[in-house]
Amino acid sequence: MAPLVTPLLERHQHSITILQERTESKHGTVFFDITDEDLEGYNKFIPYYLHPECSYSVGLSKSSFRVKVSVGSNPWAPSEPTVNLAKICERYGGGGHARVGAISFEVTQQDAARKAAQEIVEELRSRVRAQNS
Repeated sequence: MAPLVTPLLERHQHSITILQERTESKHGTVFFDITDEDLEGYNKFIPYYLHPECSYSVGLSKSSFRVKVSVGSNPWAPSEPTVNLAKICERYGGGGHARVGAISFEVTQQDAARKAAQEIVEELRSRVRAQNS
């Protein structure tokens, strides 16, 4: 078991480093695009570790068979997330539940995935701005 821990910790630290470089945190929502990295299976809580002030995260990742838009809410957010993320993802053919959702696109649909992610980021940031007004 011990020989497996070191490579897992190294992969986790690599994920943290990449996300530190790639995250953009504004208006309670963190966004990142790691479609050019081999980070499938990264820890989905890293964005909240790096940006504890955020209520939501939207991330783009890619594997051999899909481009994925992951949408989540921070379980440790300073204020309770109120947006139903499943309803947002369902508009794009995805799903989930109130606190977390995702949308899968064909590998060839990276531009469509990026467009959906940007629209979701803007919607979440807009809702957080309105909530804080």
